[in-house]
Amino acid sequence: MDTRRPGNRPIHLRTASLAGQKSTWWKDAVVYQIFVSSFKDTNGDGYGDLKGVTNKLDYMVDLGINIIWLSPIFDSPMYDMGYDIADYYKINPVFGEMEDFDNLLAQAHQRGIRVILDIALNHTSIEHAWFKNSVAANKGGDERFKNFYIWGDPIFDEDENQRPPSNWQSVFEGCMWEWVPEIHKYYLHVFGRAQPDLNWDNPDVRDELWNVLRYWLDKGVDGFRLDAINCMSKVRNEDLSAKRLGQPTVSGWPDAPISTEGRFEQKANEMFANGPRVHEFLKEMHQQVFSRYVALSLGEMSCGITPEVGRDFIGKQQQLDLILHFEHVELDCVNGDKWVLRDFKLPELKAAVSKWQTCMAEAGGWDTIWMENHDQPRGIGRFCKGAERSRQAVAKLLAMWVFTLQGTVIMFQGQELGMTNPEEFSEEMIQDVETRIYWNAVHADLAQGGGTTHKLEMAKKAITSKGRDASRIPIPWNSSHETSGGFTNKHAKPWLPPHPNFSVLCAEAQRRDPASVWTFYRDMIRLRRQHPGLIYGAYQIVDEHHPSVFAYTRTHDGKVYLIVLNFGKDSVEWKVPQTQGMKWVPVKFTSDRVHLDQKRTTLKLGPYDGAICKQENCETADSVGWMKCVVL
Repeated sequence: MDTRRPGNRPIHLRTASLAGQKSTWWKDAVVYQIFVSSFKDTNGDGYGDLKGVTNKLDYMVDLGINIIWLSPIFDSPMYDMGYDIADYYKINPVFGEMEDFDNLLAQAHQRGIRVILDIALNHTSIEHAWFKNSVAANKGGDERFKNFYIWGDPIFDEDENQRPPSNWQSVFEGCMWEWVPEIHKYYLHVFGRAQPDLNWDNPDVRDELWNVLRYWLDKGVDGFRLDAINCMSKVRNEDLSAKRLGQPTVSGWPDAPISTEGRFEQKANEMFANGPRVHEFLKEMHQQVFSRYVALSLGEMSCGITPEVGRDFIGKQQQLDLILHFEHVELDCVNGDKWVLRDFKLPELKAAVSKWQTCMAEAGGWDTIWMENHDQPRGIGRFCKGAERSRQAVAKLLAMWVFTLQGTVIMFQGQELGMTNPEEFSEEMIQDVETRIYWNAVHADLAQGGGTTHKLEMAKKAITSKGRDASRIPIPWNSSHETSGGFTNKHAKPWLPPHPNFSVLCAEAQRRDPASVWTFYRDMIRLRRQHPGLIYGAYQIVDEHHPSVFAYTRTHDGKVYLIVLNFGKDSVEWKVPQTQGMKWVPVKFTSDRVHLDQKRTTLKLGPYDGAICKQENCETADSVGWMKCVVL
């Protein structure tokens, strides 16, 4: 279908001996997400590039990383920082050339590091040849491309007023339908207006996407992070009619329920997330692509899912290896609106994490453990509210947390440095399309008399707390002011301003400091590998209602670990459950403030302190349960 696609090559297995087998090499891995634009600039244009990633591979080795996840590197107009792909087979010139990628891949593999690519298959850029051909086909051009995207006809009311096919609201605000006057049709876009959704109901579209995945896997890529992969099946009127026996089938698109009075666009997650054919499509993708390679399929579950829904995508279902879910990072939202802030309590976080840990294990699946990424703010100040002044302590606490839960750990660049959100609002930091749309909407509302200066101040606070650019600030490699912390050269201006505290956060200084956040992360990665129970052990919450302590056990192969984390700003004394004949042995503390008394009945933790302890001399751990084999 796509005449620009490299020649049709036969599918082959890079590791033939593993064909048909279920490889789970990703279970004990530590994934490091690289937002390439902000990682390391080698050519002085202010944007990070592939050569910059290659130059820092030894840094990954020293830290203990064995998988790197690259944000989209495909050719793109960068409307949404590469999540709007114009050509799946070309490297974005901003990041380099195909030769640079091939070298990066080879150098990573030489160091034992696997590489997975972030790819958006739900939508493309409006600059993609498929979209241009689809517009042309609707004017009488090549019929093959006519239904490559989701097109809808206008609806007219009794007064002949035109409206879109449905009232669905885009994730980036505004209507999800964009009018194309030249063909008198709308196209659908779940995200930005420059990101039209592909029509996955068209088998030709799916075949082209399978070809894309095979092309990169044949080059040696080790898997994909599949962006918004649960959004590709939309609800049509036909789907609703099928459920209403006896009612006629009407083509078109159903309206979403009214959740906000006085406006046309309504939130429509139930219309485009986890749709009627989503499992069918993912099974086909597994059968046609991933089952033929030793490769990781990591699916982003956009717009919120429950553990009960999430488990249907993984494990024995043969759809995805891992999923990225968001319940624990949506606790500070109101009704799913990221721009309306709320303070959550620790028991809420414990409940969300525990549900996913338990449900994934019971379903035979495997969880993902993460707290930051390119779409989310930094964890410091989010999970320990108002704790920015205790940055190092909180960073170490959160590191101990993520590395002692069951699942594949996924870090975001700079997390190992304890990077924080900038504390002050700056319009220079509003580069992200989602944030710009929100900020412009607030100003438009004010201009029409629909708000106050208080609303503007609340918007500034929301952007500072939740805007996507906050975590995309360039990585500070050293303390040089001339080179923006070593991110670029002295003649270049980085695409985002450097962190105001970059000279303290920089990797160069932290790697020399045995008490730094970077050193603690490296040590936690090593510790996790030395203690398989911290990877594979069964999870059990302890003292679930405690307002500031998050405690849980991990039990595996006759060994029991107890993790006790003080998320509060005050010191605590935590009573350790006791059973005659038991011995509790400390494994690692976050600071020297942590103290286990001589009788091993009380654990004292300072603000934002954590402790890992292990059971000793309890051979019957598996049969008697944690109350008789609690570790400290």
